[in-house]
Amino acid sequence: MRTTIKRRALRGRRSTDQSKSVLRLRRELQIERAKREVLQGISRMSLEAQPLDRLYDHYLGVILKLTRTRAGSILLMDEVTKDLIFAACRGKGSEGLVGKRIRMGEGIAGWVARTGHSYFTGDANHDRLIKKEFGREIGVATQNMLCVPLKIARRVLGVVEVLNKKDRKPFGREDLNLLDAIAVQVATVIENARLFEKYDGKVRKLKTLKEISRLLNSTLDEKEVKKRAMEAATQLMEAEVGSLLLIDEAAQELYFEVALGDRGERVKEIRLKIGEGIAGWVAKTGEPVIVADAQKDPRFARRADDKSAFVTRNMICVPVKIRDKIIGVLQAINKLGAQPFSKWDLEEFQSLADQVAIAVDNANLYKELQEAFFGTAEALGDAIEAKDAYTAGHTRRVLAYSTAMGKHLALPAPEFDNLKLAALLHDIGKIGIEDSILRKPGKLEDHERRRMEEHTTIGPKIVDHVKQLRKIVPGIMHHHEEYDGTGYPEGLKGDQIPLIARIIAAADCFDAMTTDRPYRKGLSVQTALDELQKMAGTQFDGNVVEAFVRAYQAGDLSVTIERRPTS
Repeated sequence: MRTTIKRRALRGRRSTDQSKSVLRLRRELQIERAKREVLQGISRMSLEAQPLDRLYDHYLGVILKLTRTRAGSILLMDEVTKDLIFAACRGKGSEGLVGKRIRMGEGIAGWVARTGHSYFTGDANHDRLIKKEFGREIGVATQNMLCVPLKIARRVLGVVEVLNKKDRKPFGREDLNLLDAIAVQVATVIENARLFEKYDGKVRKLKTLKEISRLLNSTLDEKEVKKRAMEAATQLMEAEVGSLLLIDEAAQELYFEVALGDRGERVKEIRLKIGEGIAGWVAKTGEPVIVADAQKDPRFARRADDKSAFVTRNMICVPVKIRDKIIGVLQAINKLGAQPFSKWDLEEFQSLADQVAIAVDNANLYKELQEAFFGTAEALGDAIEAKDAYTAGHTRRVLAYSTAMGKHLALPAPEFDNLKLAALLHDIGKIGIEDSILRKPGKLEDHERRRMEEHTTIGPKIVDHVKQLRKIVPGIMHHHEEYDGTGYPEGLKGDQIPLIARIIAAADCFDAMTTDRPYRKGLSVQTALDELQKMAGTQFDGNVVEAFVRAYQAGDLSVTIERRPTS
């Protein structure tokens, strides 16, 4: 009898052990099937080269299917702030959660991310850790919840959480094991995908930086350099807007030199004290910074947003230095897409700022040299006028009239600079003309007039000795040619006359007509304009005369004309 009982007990234990083994095998098989389904989904998505946000949403869909849950989310850790950011959400009304943040340690997701341990609750209403706002925002009453970390080795990338099993049963240890197993696979692929995207993005951005460097160094025009710098900042950082702020040393303030975006012109009126706002803080400390939530940052100055009716969400800001001296700051605002600014962005942005600093420094040096060069030309022009009391101010007026016409003729920048130099030095040849002729109060005799005309050939010989001035020789030599070919020194006709010379000819003649001389009173401005128009096509180029009239009607010559010595 005892033997029979023992046998029956042994068979019972064997049956129980077999049942446990079967359950264990079933769980392992379920986990393996889940892993395979995740990996198959990953392979399909990878082959389709989907962006990361699509991958995250796909993984979440697979997770909800395998765990038989109604709602859930994947949250990834911000490398800079350590906040958790909703990368994917499913559930009624969950679309608005993507991109939102949870602080480390906040709610169940924050606790799991901070500790690296999984967590499940079968009674959400009374759980001390649960953040009920998530359920409310997606329109789901949280009954039970399971959350596991996404980890690579011991490093937490984020968390995945699921809500409410479809069979209304609470989560158990089996569910936890299943989701843990899936999370390992998902974390591995997410990390690989993120690394691939980072390195791929790094390569693309390095190419962009190389192209930007070429563009920045292809011009020495100060305004163009700064404009290109801002275009580069928004392009490289994939941001909504950007701005370059420079330091006013005298006032110890930052001012917006360039601001891109629909409201860029409005913020250019704003000045920040050194230390004021995030840009002012960077200018003061020399430290680059990423601000994930500008509205909550105590350093943030709202004046620019208020002025432009713009909302700054996030920002990356770096100092612009020349030889260890901070001259300004470069900033990009509102990262496009769901991803925040990263440490990699900071490195690349600082590299751009260093290139911008070099380009701005070169442009400033060129501007200083150019100003010195033009200053020398102006001094030479003044020296010429000192020989002839009757032409005081003539050179500067010809310069003003010529540049006004040049703008209305849309001359390219290099040709416009040549026009300015040629206008300043158009009469430099008069240095070689005898004072007795230059200062003669009456009309010149024929031989004196012929001698005076020689200034158009003397001038080119003088400037030809300066390499940088050789390009303006045609403007100096031919500014007394006439459109019909009756001028001097070579009797050129029509388009044979360099455009710069045609412009200076009209300006020179207008000033001569409106200037008082000992032997006649100057004409009125309107009479002189009428004369120019009468001589269009014969003495002057008609297009040049039209440009002069347009400049006058637009008010571009009003100040110069008001200062004329004539009535």
